[in-house]
Amino acid sequence: MDILKYYLILILIEHYFTTSLEYIINKKVNFYIKYYKTNNTSKKKNVIIQLTRENDKEIKIVKYPNPILRKKCEEVVNFDENLKNTIRSMFNIMYENKGIGLSAPQVNISKRIIVWNALYEKRKAENERIFINPSIVEQSLIKTKAVEGCLSFPNIEGKIERPSIVSISYFDLNGNKHLKILKGIHSRIFQHEYDHLNGILFIDRMTQSEKKKIKAKLNQLIHEYKNIYSETPAI
Repeated sequence: MDILKYYLILILIEHYFTTSLEYIINKKVNFYIKYYKTNNTSKKKNVIIQLTRENDKEIKIVKYPNPILRKKCEEVVNFDENLKNTIRSMFNIMYENKGIGLSAPQVNISKRIIVWNALYEKRKAENERIFINPSIVEQSLIKTKAVEGCLSFPNIEGKIERPSIVSISYFDLNGNKHLKILKGIHSRIFQHEYDHLNGILFIDRMTQSEKKKIKAKLNQLIHEYKNIYSETPAI
């Protein structure tokens, strides 16, 4: 459907519809336009238009002990618009949850994708990092400890020891391969999210004494999961 037809539809919606409705605009690609009437005293109504694909998954944070967090993710094959949309959605939900890094399995997508923005408060494209089908080529013998948290483990933190420097390879949104050396917080964020792609969680890298401190909170997450889902939790 060309752009002119879309504009005509939007005009019709704004001027003639007064109740909530949903129309299928193009069955071939399963696009929907949703119109929501809002309470507004002005003559011109506030109109919110949302275009989505029928088969899009709802993007939300997956919490421990959901089994997907224990699965090894598949490589990305298609570098297309769907991939770009998925990554944009990942950034959005990461920001909504005040995170600085996120992996695809944390939003119920078993693909080898990592996004992050170490400068959380500066949500600009130049601060955003995307790693598709990443791998660790080499890592330093020198290790450092630091406190880590995870969006899949709300209100849980622990000290984790990791290599200080890693050399990595990855692909960008256009399918181009890159090599990069990461240090400091960038190295730590990458390793944390990279573990997710292999079904490894940050609690697996905690010492027994660190894990003991968070045992009650972990048990609470397991209890909450069992109350909601019938499938066996992956602890």
